[in-house]
Amino acid sequence: MKTLNVLLLTPSMPYPPNWGFRMRLYQLARHLAQRTSVTLLCYAEPASRRRIAALRAEGVQVHTVPPPPRIGDDRKRASQLRSLISLRSFQGTNFHSAAMQEAIDMILASRRFDIVQVESSQMAEFNFGSQALIVLDEHNIEYELLHRMFREERSPIRKIYNWIEYLKFRHEERRSWNAVDGCVLTSQREKDELSSHAPDKPTMVVPNGVDIDYFRPTQARTTPGSIVFTGLMRYRPNVDGVIYFTQRILPHIVRQRPDVTFTIVGMGPPKEVVQLAGPNVQVTGAVPDVRPYAERAEVVVVPLRMGSGTRLKVLDGLAVGKAIVSTSLGCEGIRVTAGENLLIADDPSTFAQAVLRVLHDPSLRERLGQNGRELVQREYSWSAIVPRLERFYAEILASCAKAVNGYRAPTLGPIAVGSTGQRLARGR
Repeated sequence: MKTLNVLLLTPSMPYPPNWGFRMRLYQLARHLAQRTSVTLLCYAEPASRRRIAALRAEGVQVHTVPPPPRIGDDRKRASQLRSLISLRSFQGTNFHSAAMQEAIDMILASRRFDIVQVESSQMAEFNFGSQALIVLDEHNIEYELLHRMFREERSPIRKIYNWIEYLKFRHEERRSWNAVDGCVLTSQREKDELSSHAPDKPTMVVPNGVDIDYFRPTQARTTPGSIVFTGLMRYRPNVDGVIYFTQRILPHIVRQRPDVTFTIVGMGPPKEVVQLAGPNVQVTGAVPDVRPYAERAEVVVVPLRMGSGTRLKVLDGLAVGKAIVSTSLGCEGIRVTAGENLLIADDPSTFAQAVLRVLHDPSLRERLGQNGRELVQREYSWSAIVPRLERFYAEILASCAKAVNGYRAPTLGPIAVGSTGQRLARGR
């Protein structure tokens, strides 16, 4: 049997896997590499040798391109402002560069790939020629995230920016769905959204998962009154979530439990998050390992009001066996049952009462934690998820008659995918 050759194109190096986008891509790459030839092409700074070595140790070949200067945080705001007077969105242009296009051309000319998997619609505007099939891995539907940010933001400038960006990128993202050969989504809800606009496009739900051996219950003692949030703090939905919790939910809790401590764990907290620190709030910034903070927590909170896709922080918390209180949006797309795997609340008072219930009831904490752990073991381990992606590759290769001589589709059993129909012209 010929080995399948897969090229992963991504805006950043997925190592260390310390936030959601990286976690997903790192796990997909390392598990695919067990049975597939995987090459990664990404933007990366020159001093990335150790990170490259870590990926190569997992069997992944790595090629890098220096990132465009505008990707840096210090130039991001200026680029966003300039995009307001452009017909193109910031999302659609921020990661595009002539150097990356040249690298794509060179690597596709030097080797034949069966699949080019593009990580996020922001990377879908490059020209990939006609050699390989193109699969778009939508970590989330970006225009949906932009609309939710517009809806929840209170800053007039941010509100206007997100609305304009939403209108422009909605068109661009939907166009990318029609330009590729297949799309991977993280939830059935998003699959349905895509299929309503591109009904003939082959699709597959490949959910986010969790390393159930790395994230697992321990015998560590919990700290009474400990409430924890984890996430990349440069990500606007996380910033909004912790501000919302601190200002509108935590005061309700403190009135009944003055001893509680809310710990915000994650790298890159902006000034508005750092300023939340006080008698009942700790802001850690980057930490070498988030697990000790989750292990000591009596409750993990996911008070998100913005977002798309599915939140890996929820899966991590369930895997550690922790009681979680989340908004409906925070646990969206994950097959949880309210009251069985976690508690769900969508207004400040109800959310506070749910947290207090968990803090005051050890048996409830234990039951939610045990049920959550069982759920991720059953449905969200990466070893169970990645074969779905491999089956999708086999399905679209067969349906598009693009299989290379000698390659036979893996016999991994039947799985339902969207209607393949006739392959659409890419039209790039």
